[in-house]
Amino acid sequence: MKNFILFFFSIPFLISAQDRNINYKQANDIKFAKNYKNNTTLDSYTTKDGLKISVGDILTIGNAFNERDKYMINDKFSNIVIGNVKGTYIHDYKHLPHNYSENKVRVKEIYVKHVKYEGYNVLKNRKETPLYINVYTKTINDDSKNNISNFLRVSKATIINIDDAILSGEIQTERNSITREEAIKKLKESKDLMDIGLISQKEYDELKEKLTPIILNNK
Repeated sequence: MKNFILFFFSIPFLISAQDRNINYKQANDIKFAKNYKNNTTLDSYTTKDGLKISVGDILTIGNAFNERDKYMINDKFSNIVIGNVKGTYIHDYKHLPHNYSENKVRVKEIYVKHVKYEGYNVLKNRKETPLYINVYTKTINDDSKNNISNFLRVSKATIINIDDAILSGEIQTERNSITREEAIKKLKESKDLMDIGLISQKEYDELKEKLTPIILNNK
């Protein structure tokens, strides 16, 4: 009887542990998402393109999204902000300067946020919106730089909406690490394949959506 009671009370803990590892499809399922409060921490998250990110993983910062031919001195990352902003108002975010590309960061915390409800229904449950995932990181010191350079650089940053950051190229993955020239070539080849009926319009459009940020994001 005692063992049964212990097992019974351990069930919620087991369920909770399972729910700390979620994926993009679950995050966008309203019925699933409404069980989460803002800032609920996760052990891992699997992105839209299938990349699993866990606490302790190392990520590489890509290039700040930019539609111009070159960066201006005050350009900043769109989806990466300075410090740990958990519990901070969006208006108080300070975005990371564009010259932090290629930096390696270690994942310290993964947590969820509900997409802001934009409607006018005052009775609407604010938790009945999809989730997006933020990733808090700490910079890994570069041994090629002196201690002063490492000290002066931003050491903590939060990636706001990891899926958007990957899509725009602000976070590098094996899937988005191709060069601008390679992306243009791949898109042209795909257009030719679509024209001769070897791939569908839908397949081409999906590829175009993924490659466009890389093509526009030149230095």
